[in-house]
Amino acid sequence: MTFIDNRAEKPSTAHVVLFSITSFFFFLCAIVAFQRGRTRRHYRGTFPVWCLFPIACLIAMLENIVLATSGIFIEKEMDDALFLKVVFVLQAFQVPILLVTIFELTYIVHKRRSVNFCGLYFDEGRRVQSIITTRWKSFLARNALRIFALLMLAIGIFVNLDLLGFVSQADQLTGRVGWANVWIDASKWTEAHTLVLISLFPTAILVVSSVVMSISLWRYGTESSLMVHSSFLNIWFFPFFGTLALAGGQLFGESWYPFTSNLGLLIFVITVLMLQTEIDKDVNITAEFTDFLHRVAKKGNVTSVQPGMDDDDDNSCY
Repeated sequence: MTFIDNRAEKPSTAHVVLFSITSFFFFLCAIVAFQRGRTRRHYRGTFPVWCLFPIACLIAMLENIVLATSGIFIEKEMDDALFLKVVFVLQAFQVPILLVTIFELTYIVHKRRSVNFCGLYFDEGRRVQSIITTRWKSFLARNALRIFALLMLAIGIFVNLDLLGFVSQADQLTGRVGWANVWIDASKWTEAHTLVLISLFPTAILVVSSVVMSISLWRYGTESSLMVHSSFLNIWFFPFFGTLALAGGQLFGESWYPFTSNLGLLIFVITVLMLQTEIDKDVNITAEFTDFLHRVAKKGNVTSVQPGMDDDDDNSCY
């Protein structure tokens, strides 16, 4: 989460170049995410994956473009401009969208192969036996996560627009520093520190949730996927490394936090795209194997001997 403040220093040439490169890669990620969501049938029924995920990449691209040109806004003291307020609001959507996206991808993978996930038991007879059916559990889990994402969105908007009532004037470091600022000055805790902590809260929730989802995906890819990997460190585990990069980007101070936070987010998005590639492979292999079983069953029905045919043949001999 990054602010542009009139009291902040202008970005250096190195920062401008880095933000420009990052925005370009976010644009490429948006194109890839949109293309996959439009052409892959298994994503079409999942709105966060085929629509919101590319939008989150475009919002990240816009944020990096604004950061690269922030020297102009700082020089002209335009931190209250309507355009920047719109960017601040859009920026608050990034983390909630990514949270819902990683959950939906994990849900799709487990549901297609009827693998247990988050207390959900697919196609094991428990839909009839249990008082709370799998359909209800799925409804509660997915909508509870969406409500939680809306709360994270509200926190982001309140912090970005300085709408929290207990802070009379937003500290200039809010949204521009990571956990380093909280740890170093923990002995002199102020309301500004509280605001910084609240600004870091949505991404921290995404990190914790993504760790859980990454472990579930890794277990699926290692134990249940039809594609056999030579090592337990396979592509299914890549979102975990993206999560580590996302968490690492939140640790830096004022000088590098705006870039490291976006770099960590970019690495996380790339690992999610790599996960989608592996999901596509798994879906294709599953479809081919299912088609093979149907062909075998059809061929077996054609070549099988009908009951009573042997008796009729024997009787015809007499």
